[in-house]
Amino acid sequence: MSAIKTRDIEAALLRKGFRRDNTHHEYLWLYVGERQTNVRTLLSHGIPEYGDDLLAKIKKQLGLSKPQFLDLVGCPLTYEIYVDHLRKSGRINPE
Repeated sequence: MSAIKTRDIEAALLRKGFRRDNTHHEYLWLYVGERQTNVRTLLSHGIPEYGDDLLAKIKKQLGLSKPQFLDLVGCPLTYEIYVDHLRKSGRINPE
């Protein structure tokens, strides 16, 4: 993976059903409908770009492979496909 700007990661996650936690940390939680799931990640705005090590941690927290994570940030991976992937992998409850 190459470096990805923090603001690009955050913007992509917010478009894909994530919401900011209202604490002093920058946690982003995935919501399905109005329900908060157990899928979350922490972003640091003190870091302008995330390199390979931090990107690997985020993709693991989000339950994605490297190509899936890049598709999530790049937008080919839609919210619906992402949620379906998480349900099939057992990361979130099926509804």
